[in-house]
Amino acid sequence: MKALITSVMMMTLTFQGFAQTGKTELTDDLVANKDKALGRFVPLHNGTYLYKFYVIPVPEVEQKLKEYRKAMEPEIAKQKTPALQALARKDVDFHARKVMSWHGGLYGMDSVGMANLEHVMTTKKGDPNFTTLIAEAQKKAFVKTLSPDERKAVMDKVYGDAELDNEALFKRSAAYRTWLGDYITYLRNFKYRQDTTMGWAGMPIVKLKVVKAEIPAGFVQDQLNYQYTTEILKMVKDSAAKESAYRSFMSSSKNAAHRKEIETIYANYKMMAGNALSPDFDYADVDGKRVSLKSLRGKYVYIDVWATWCAPCKAEIPFLQKVEHDYAGKNIEFVSLSVDRLADKSKWVSYVKDNKLGGIQVMADKDFSSDFIKKYNINSIPRFILIDPAGKIVAGDAYRPSDPLLRSQLDKLLN
Repeated sequence: MKALITSVMMMTLTFQGFAQTGKTELTDDLVANKDKALGRFVPLHNGTYLYKFYVIPVPEVEQKLKEYRKAMEPEIAKQKTPALQALARKDVDFHARKVMSWHGGLYGMDSVGMANLEHVMTTKKGDPNFTTLIAEAQKKAFVKTLSPDERKAVMDKVYGDAELDNEALFKRSAAYRTWLGDYITYLRNFKYRQDTTMGWAGMPIVKLKVVKAEIPAGFVQDQLNYQYTTEILKMVKDSAAKESAYRSFMSSSKNAAHRKEIETIYANYKMMAGNALSPDFDYADVDGKRVSLKSLRGKYVYIDVWATWCAPCKAEIPFLQKVEHDYAGKNIEFVSLSVDRLADKSKWVSYVKDNKLGGIQVMADKDFSSDFIKKYNINSIPRFILIDPAGKIVAGDAYRPSDPLLRSQLDKLLN
């Protein structure tokens, strides 16, 4: 469990847990400032748990969360009706459950150990003993552990009395939506673990199966069906799985906005699979010079979509630098496209210059909401794209620099 959650934590990206349309029905307006209030009871700074939180004994965290729930009663009482007060109380409860889940899942996590784990991930990927090194680093990343019985007790409190189809709460509580998404992942990891031969690559497929089997028909199931169908179309590589999910969704969903978005995502997928002309971009490099994809016509273009906060992305950089070096002078340009937030532009510029990153370094204008990123259905990174000299898509989800198959492909194309 601990290694599993660590892997997810290190590799999960900042896309939202529930994709929403422009005219969304989902809000988070029942109880304000829950994290601010929570900070009076557990070590929390600017919405982030401090490392010392993860070494607090479980009973102490449980007591603090009881105190937190009680302290939120005056805020809950501000709701005008008993029905809204009941929803607000559930909002606080599911927020507390999320805290308990995070604490139990990462119990014993150590700052020095985690820094070492990231160092191993980003610098040792090409080492023949990489798997062993990662396993050893994960063990050192935790200075305390829970016994299986203790962990089960925590999860029973987090997921006990599971409430799976509260439409009103789903619409108005991000904490409940997060809890429900975590519960589906929990069921996927245990009850439905053997339901795909694709392993992690097939996770959204199993989650969709969990939704259809465990969530009663209605609004909540419809929202989750949309969420995980989106993930399948964007993240699963198996074309048959994509086609099946698309057909199933379009034959069952009555939500016009969701149907339109799924049709757009599906069209993007078909574009990438069909050797179509690539969408263009026009972004600034680290020196402020504008660079468009169209301006690179006449050469192959290999695009690395990454961010400075993404450890798996940074793990690919040494391999990318080697590929850039080995194919220097060939008819190919290497573009690194950052999806860091514009607010973090200075951090990105510093990282590029301090690490002497090569190729063409540009930054997307609206991180994951940038048009180019959305047209390639990107919601997880690193992601690699290969474009031919005519501007057509060779691969919308290309081989990574660390994959020897990339060199085989480039050798065929460039020699």
